[in-house]
Amino acid sequence: MPPPPPVLPDVLLDEILLRLPPDDPGCLFRASLVCKPWRSRLTSSAFSLLYREFHGTPPLLGFFENDEMVFFWFTALSRTSPFPSAHPSYCDLAVLDSRHGLVLLSKLGSSGEPLCLVVWDPVGGRQWDFPYPEFAEWASVLDSVAVLCAADGCDHIDCHGGPFKVVYVGTNEDDGIARACVYSSDVCAWSPLTSCEHPEFPLEVVGTAPKALVGNALYFSCEPSTIILQYNLTTQELAMVDRPQMYDWLHDKYILIAMEDGVLGCASLQKSRLDLWSVEASNDGSVTWALRRVVEIESELLSYSMTVINFADAAGVFFARTHCGVFTIELKSGRVKKVSSNRDYVIPYTSFYTPDKTGGITPQSTLTSLEENVQPTRDGQYDLMLWHSSGDESEEDEWEQEQENSAQELFNKGSMAIEKGQFVDAKDHFCKVLETRLEFLPSTCCSYSKLITDTSSS
Repeated sequence: MPPPPPVLPDVLLDEILLRLPPDDPGCLFRASLVCKPWRSRLTSSAFSLLYREFHGTPPLLGFFENDEMVFFWFTALSRTSPFPSAHPSYCDLAVLDSRHGLVLLSKLGSSGEPLCLVVWDPVGGRQWDFPYPEFAEWASVLDSVAVLCAADGCDHIDCHGGPFKVVYVGTNEDDGIARACVYSSDVCAWSPLTSCEHPEFPLEVVGTAPKALVGNALYFSCEPSTIILQYNLTTQELAMVDRPQMYDWLHDKYILIAMEDGVLGCASLQKSRLDLWSVEASNDGSVTWALRRVVEIESELLSYSMTVINFADAAGVFFARTHCGVFTIELKSGRVKKVSSNRDYVIPYTSFYTPDKTGGITPQSTLTSLEENVQPTRDGQYDLMLWHSSGDESEEDEWEQEQENSAQELFNKGSMAIEKGQFVDAKDHFCKVLETRLEFLPSTCCSYSKLITDTSSS
């Protein structure tokens, strides 16, 4: 029997593993299953730190979509990504914003009314629930909300579990005044209100438009479209900024972005080109907008009427919507790729996702929900990676039996459809069976349930 191959030195092993692509985290998870030494190394915090420092910028893992049927879903840009495709709870949630590895959600009631805000850290497996500000009236206030890391001096490479802030901007239909406040996880409270109003027109913040974080200020799109709302995080004041005067735009024809040099910019698709504009200060102190760059779009997509809808600034990737789905546009190369057949607004998610953050492979059954099984920790934080039993195992067994019966019923229907020659119906039934079965598999299989859903719809 030949002798076993020599063990790779730790230094050489690190040099190999460090070069696994961060935008395809499945590579790291598969490597952790090779052998115990590799798993031990990949799940160590020391390797995680080296990996983040080696690659620097957090990768674009995918994007969230709000859906009328399932409320929201995560679509990974890598088909083998182990990133969870949905929140581990079964309650109704809608995605509002994402930044610095955090996801801002709104928990919804039975009539679609917002109940509370939720900041979710899907990589760290934590979440924080807190109420809306008092002036936020569901029936009369249009709002836009943003989340960001609040750690001093953070480079946002690995800020999971740290302090955060949530900025809420709302405009009342009755008086047209814009009001804003910020929630701090350090004090678990909203700040006093600040407001501004236009001398001639009522203001209406555009909730579906992406927000731009530039320096210590957040910028929100607004109606009339000649106005941009600016919230200063340092002074906690709300102000108005004139938008670019280069086109007769509507709010859904351009988006606000942060430019590479740390100034406010905006982007718009004009037929076959992506125009990037930025703020420039003149010698006399006045502020103007100037065309910074033009990116030509691939010729085979010129027949589509494309509208830019979001931007992942860390990755340099734009999202554009057409009548046939959502596309990504890479800023450096101009490459265009279709990533979704839906036409909804998308919210990109950027973060490193390494095995140490999930303990390697964590069974989905160990993930808690937003309901009574969740036990709060310090400052209202919930640890979603810890199992908190409800104390009634019979209810859990009953739920599993119901899922098993449902899967068996679907399987029987699929078998009957094959006998009748109804192969399309059979495919749909069997895909639903697989979705049900995946709920009992490890969380690293969550992304495959989305793959099954995409296959069944194609």
